[in-house]
Amino acid sequence: MPIPIPMDGFLLIMGRLSGLFLSAPIFSSRMIPGRVKVLVIILLAGIFSRFLPIGFAQNLATPAQFIGAIVVEVLVGYTIGFVVYVAMAAIQLAGQLMDMQMGFAIVNVVDPQSGTQIPLMGNLTQTVALLIYLAIDGHHYLLEALAESYRIIPVLGMNLNLHFLDLLTEITVYMFVIAVKIAAPLVIAIMTADIAMGFIARTVPQMNVFIVGLPLKILMGLAALLIMLPVYIWVFNILFARFFTYLDQILYTLGH
Repeated sequence: MPIPIPMDGFLLIMGRLSGLFLSAPIFSSRMIPGRVKVLVIILLAGIFSRFLPIGFAQNLATPAQFIGAIVVEVLVGYTIGFVVYVAMAAIQLAGQLMDMQMGFAIVNVVDPQSGTQIPLMGNLTQTVALLIYLAIDGHHYLLEALAESYRIIPVLGMNLNLHFLDLLTEITVYMFVIAVKIAAPLVIAIMTADIAMGFIARTVPQMNVFIVGLPLKILMGLAALLIMLPVYIWVFNILFARFFTYLDQILYTLGH
């Protein structure tokens, strides 16, 4: 049965949705026009306001309290999207590590999601990750997590405790660890080629190792990527599942 929500509840839901659309992959994409994002936020807020029970940790008696509640709601939504954004950042960082070894570090392309320039392999790994993210309905899971967050975190009920900071630190550290693990096979393959070219340079001094080694490193990197791509697809699925678990933990921490 639909639950009647006054206008202030509708605006508070818009605040939490706006935070999600500021940080979450796909939702925060610059390829989506701003007017379209606003329209989608209004439509989702209208749907959520009819079916979501919204609890209040404190009474909103003054306009200042209501504005503060809006700010807190935006922060909650931003945190929900930020957790998955970190997973994407880890995959992009892995691609940057690959580029540094392959010699593509100066070859940048514009990322349509963020509008910034990222290396070539970083764009490739991020695109594969986005396709997997959509295939597993990760964007739907974020909307479900936002709807579930109202049961855990009432309005003005966000609790920024030490456990929350510890979780953020753990997620950040895990981002660097998983980036190194993803890039490790390709980096090892290129390092093997470097060692081989070092031996060749000692035995055949007349050979210009730099001219021969650069295309060899690119070839070794692309071959290793082609071999590891099925493994990366499996790893990305596990990675998203891990970060969705982190998201559940963060929501529970913020609400207690």
